[in-house]
Amino acid sequence: MNLPFSRVGIVGVGLIGGSIGLALKKASCPVEIIGIGRNEERLRRAREIGIVDRVAGGFEGLQDCDLVILATPIGQIVEMLEIIADWIPPGTVLTDVGSTKRTICETAWRSLPASVEFIGGHPVAGREVAGMENSLAGLFEGAPYVFCPRPGSAPQNLRRLESFAEILGARTFVMTPEEHDRLVARVSHLPQLLSTALANFACTHEPDIFGSGLRDMVRLAGSPYSIWEGIFRTNRDNIVLAFDEFIRHLEQMRRMLEDGRLGEEFERAGQNQRKLRVSSTTGIPGRQGQ
Repeated sequence: MNLPFSRVGIVGVGLIGGSIGLALKKASCPVEIIGIGRNEERLRRAREIGIVDRVAGGFEGLQDCDLVILATPIGQIVEMLEIIADWIPPGTVLTDVGSTKRTICETAWRSLPASVEFIGGHPVAGREVAGMENSLAGLFEGAPYVFCPRPGSAPQNLRRLESFAEILGARTFVMTPEEHDRLVARVSHLPQLLSTALANFACTHEPDIFGSGLRDMVRLAGSPYSIWEGIFRTNRDNIVLAFDEFIRHLEQMRRMLEDGRLGEEFERAGQNQRKLRVSSTTGIPGRQGQ
């Protein structure tokens, strides 16, 4: 499959941006990758590692691209969308990798000219560590990649982005920003908070006797808050609803424990665990891209 873009600009060469660059290199796509950012040392390092072909220290680099990927934290994405309109030439496809979509899409569709196609994006992949040095060429292999196009957007640009995601090894899904944010609150944002809470709860007790099961469950607790702050701020309402629903489920489980009825819960959990393992190779709930 050929990449339907000739110059890809990655704004923010961190874990996700760096992994995109490495994945495109691994696929041997005939494309020039431009790293764009404010930290000259990090940009130089990205070029040395082979993530990007050349670097640009300012938004001037956007003028050479036919695909621009905003791969910074959510707050920075929103700020950039409000100021970069003059730097993006007509016909450019613009996307992002933010883990929430409503605020980002609303800002983009309000701030950018009609000549620039913005389609929100979210590769549902990551690690509990951040930074370009932790980038992986295979990070997106088998992972869902969600796109949130504006109603009435050009179908060919969505297809181009779907081809881009498939070259990374991902499976594409299309949904509205609202659908996306409700879903990821349950399957991504709440698990992060539960892992954080469990790590803090477990380590308040002595002695420090921890098994592999606990270590598996607190893996996400190593994620830095700087990555999550914008997620919680822009999807707080959906996360609170998921929290409330989960608390009700925990209270139900406590009653089942008291009544000696946890066997049925374990049986159902085993079935769901097997279903989740299958879904890791087939996709997430939603409308798959056409």
